[in-house]
Amino acid sequence: MKFFPGCMIHNRYPGIEKALYYVFEKLGIDISPLEGSSCCPAPSITRSVSSELWEELAQRNLKLADGETVITACNGCFTTLLEVSEKSGTGDVRHVAEFFYTEIGVEELKRYVEKRLPLKLAIHYGCHFFRPSKHKKFTSPERPKMLDELVEVFGAESVDYRYKFMCCGGGGGVRAGATEVSHDLLRRKMDGIVEADVDAIAVICPLCMNQFDNGQKELSELVGEDYGIPVIHYVQLLAIAMGMDVEDTGLERHAIVSHSFIEKLVKGEKVED
Repeated sequence: MKFFPGCMIHNRYPGIEKALYYVFEKLGIDISPLEGSSCCPAPSITRSVSSELWEELAQRNLKLADGETVITACNGCFTTLLEVSEKSGTGDVRHVAEFFYTEIGVEELKRYVEKRLPLKLAIHYGCHFFRPSKHKKFTSPERPKMLDELVEVFGAESVDYRYKFMCCGGGGGVRAGATEVSHDLLRRKMDGIVEADVDAIAVICPLCMNQFDNGQKELSELVGEDYGIPVIHYVQLLAIAMGMDVEDTGLERHAIVSHSFIEKLVKGEKVED
């Protein structure tokens, strides 16, 4: 199995990659980097300029896997590589969240948990995880439950909130090309999340993570809203629950750092044998 990190994880949130390798080692699944890979490229921006370039670069990345399954922790990379894979009949592409849910299973994952994390989490799936639905047949595009059930693996609670399934404003070229719209979408999401009184926002896409993480800083500067809610990728949470030191997950390099949240992650509740 080959891990495709994409641009955002390598350049913005390398702690996700470190956590992912930790989890796979714990599960006893062999995984290694997809050496020589490039940008996926992005499913919306690049394809809107040149669909031929978008497809050609994606095919190059798929061929580097030489027949092994390609797994990613980014919704955008997942969309590009999956769609091109299906169109060309080349390779097998998985997102780490649906792989854990479908291939490992919630009950089996619980066997590897060393520390329960009784947190209240605002789950954000991200648009590209379940859309276009004709390519993402593993879950409902209207009311997905996969991630809500995956956080229960380590004792966390998925809390409902207003606009839970609305776009965060980070993808589809919105953040890059329509900043005001991007900030408005984020502000609506954050207002709903604050009402839900959660410990953190849990995501499965580094682009969404960047929108919630650095976007909160931007909203603070633009409109004086200081939400201060930390954001974390699901694999970082799972790795901590499986025994990874919190400081190794890179949380203190995020734009929003909550020491009370980090203390909860460090403490947790030890699972007795």
